Amino acid sequence: MLFTAQDLAQTAGFKTAAKLTNEMHRNGLPFGKGVRVGNAKRYGTVDLAKAIVMSRLRAFRIPVAQHKALIDLIDETALASALDQFEAGEVACVLVAIPSWAELDDYSGVFTSREAALEALTEADFILIDVGEVTQAHLQGVI
Repeated sequence: MLFTAQDLAQTAGFKTAAKLTNEMHRNGLPFGKGVRVGNAKRYGTVDLAKAIVMSRLRAFRIPVAQHKALIDLIDETALASALDQFEAGEVACVLVAIPSWAELDDYSGVFTSREAALEALTEADFILIDVGEVTQAHLQGVI
C-alpha cells in the first residue's frame, strides 16, 4: 500500500504535509523519493515506519535536526523484510531500537521478537519503538 505525504505528516506528528516537506528538505530527513502518482507522491511502508519513529523521537523532545542521524542507524532492508514478515503473520512484532548513546557494530536496529529486544537491552541502552502495530493499523485502514 502507498501512503500520501499527509499520511506521513500526521503519523510523524506534523499538522500539515507542508510542514513535514519543509523539515524533509531543511534537515535532509531520510524518506524515499516516493512514487509519483498524478500530481502527488506516494510512499511505502518503510517510510511510514520512519514517520512512526519520528513521532516517538518528537515525544522524547529530540529535535528534528537530529532525527536523520538517528533514523539512518536503522537498516532499511531489515526493516522492510520485518514489516513484510509481520504483514504475512510470520513474526509477532516489529520493534525498532535506536541506540541512546553511540552507534553499534553490525547493528540493524530491527527486532522481530520481544525476547531478542529484551536481550539487546541488557547489553546497551535503546529507545525501543513498536512500529508493527501502527503500520498494520494503517494498512488495514483503521488509522
